Amino acid sequence: MKYLKITVLALLLIVSFSGCMDFSEYAGTFEDVKTIFGEGEKADVISDYNSDFEEKADEYISVPSNGVSYLTEEYSWEYGGLDWDWSLSIPENLYDYYKNKPRSSGYEQYALSDYDRVYLKSMLNSFEEASEQEGYSKSQLVEFIVAFVQSLDYTSDKVTTGYDEYPRYPLETLMDNGGDCEDTAILTAALLHELGFGVVLIELPNHMAVGVSGDDSVYGTYYNYNGKKYFYVETTGTGWKIGEIPEEYEGKSATIHLMIQVPTLDLLWDAEVSSYNSKNVQYKIHVDIENVGAGSAKNPKLYAAALNLNDPGYVWDQTTLELNDYEEGSSGYADIYLNIPRNEYSKFQIILYGDNFEYLESYSEVFNT
Repeated sequence: MKYLKITVLALLLIVSFSGCMDFSEYAGTFEDVKTIFGEGEKADVISDYNSDFEEKADEYISVPSNGVSYLTEEYSWEYGGLDWDWSLSIPENLYDYYKNKPRSSGYEQYALSDYDRVYLKSMLNSFEEASEQEGYSKSQLVEFIVAFVQSLDYTSDKVTTGYDEYPRYPLETLMDNGGDCEDTAILTAALLHELGFGVVLIELPNHMAVGVSGDDSVYGTYYNYNGKKYFYVETTGTGWKIGEIPEEYEGKSATIHLMIQVPTLDLLWDAEVSSYNSKNVQYKIHVDIENVGAGSAKNPKLYAAALNLNDPGYVWDQTTLELNDYEEGSSGYADIYLNIPRNEYSKFQIILYGDNFEYLESYSEVFNT
């Protein structure tokens, strides 16, 4: 019996990879969101910015101390005619962090979180060492990892979480010792992506699987996407080989999810009168921002304007703030001050945009100064 033991201690390092390998080489690209208002200068108004990323980093990715509580799971599976055992330990607060993260519809984002990279890499180091000792090829390493994931218990979201739809992050699936098809597909995609293989998520009717990039030396069912062949990988149930697809999904249309990290920002704001005189009213707009998605939101900019409703296309006042990057899980705020003439109708327009996330736009109701 082969035994792998991994106790993953929290570190101060996040491991990242660039490029990828076949099972052929593939690298996704992200089409930048268009800058709406051009490059704004630093605003010459009173503004504040605060990020709690450092606090979150200290909480979830810190040097272990005696007070840290750990969760441990044991695993057993078969591959290559051998029985394998493995154990994994992670800080309980990291598991709670993922349990409490909002659920979104971008399945690939669950596989691309920043905070679990060091744990997945440590896990994969042990798989690679065992693979090297057994003389496995790169394709056999993929099969080795897939066999491990296939051995996890299949459980429905409704039974285990009370929700009809509850995608799990990789560390959730590992600590829960299983999940449904989307959970094991997300875990498999995260592991293979971290190793540098070209992978996609394959969304079928009421099912989720993985596609791994391969060339003409690989046989079986594949999806041709952007000039690459992605061979079907079934992650639920044991014994499925790469390229083997369950009969009920043969010929079914599929949605391909590329492994491209896209942060998701939430925006909340309110406005109040700050000061006034006989000619103008000054408003303070307070904006709260949080990155609830995967990865860092790069070069965010916040635009605020008081629209001139008497002359469409013009504004009473406007400004653009250049903010710090928002790391995954971080939050911050900005205060913007706009001036509007007395006895005029207006409404506020707020837009948050940047390099690698979808822009957000919001308007107030019409008001009179």
